[in-house]
Amino acid sequence: MAVTIEGVEITWLKHDSFLLRGEGVTIAIDPYELRFVPEKADLVLITHDHFDHCDPNSVKIVAKPDGVILAPQNAAKKLSGDVKIVKAGDVATEKGVKIKVVPAYNVRPERQRFHPKNYGGVGYLVTLAGKVIYHAGDTDLIPEMDNLGQVDIALLPVSGTYVMDADEAAEAIKRIKPTHAIPMHYGSIVGSQSDAEKLAKLVSGLTTVHILKPIG
Repeated sequence: MAVTIEGVEITWLKHDSFLLRGEGVTIAIDPYELRFVPEKADLVLITHDHFDHCDPNSVKIVAKPDGVILAPQNAAKKLSGDVKIVKAGDVATEKGVKIKVVPAYNVRPERQRFHPKNYGGVGYLVTLAGKVIYHAGDTDLIPEMDNLGQVDIALLPVSGTYVMDADEAAEAIKRIKPTHAIPMHYGSIVGSQSDAEKLAKLVSGLTTVHILKPIG
């Protein structure tokens, strides 16, 4: 299921995997367990090397022959093609799209073993069609969210266990102040649509929450 928000078409493939389309460019983020895609991607962004975010076969399915792949070091070694290694703090322009790489990690003690800060996982701020889309990656509510700058559309995990739950995602929205939010990281491995619905209730009046249906 796709939704068009302020000139950006967003398709939720499943889990943390999305297609973003705008200005003639298609971007895939964390493609996972893909059997087909509605469109090939000019640019593929990978947040970290866990199997449900860095799926080499899905990257091959979604990437165009001349597609560029951005990935942190821990994921890049699993991938082939035009792979460029990035880390938090980097700013890149690929296929005419500005991308800022931001941290993603766990701070809650019960989760820190999954995504410790020194592990190198990232999120992305993508500027497309004049709008900034934040894909948070696998993360808790972290201090860096206070300094992201303008965010028009936030893609935020809500399932808990390995990442933020709905309550923490609601607090992230209060800090980030996006105009729109899309819940993710549920429905495949952990979490359910009820987590997305809880987020929508918690931030009613603060932002517009779009609960999408996965195509995969």
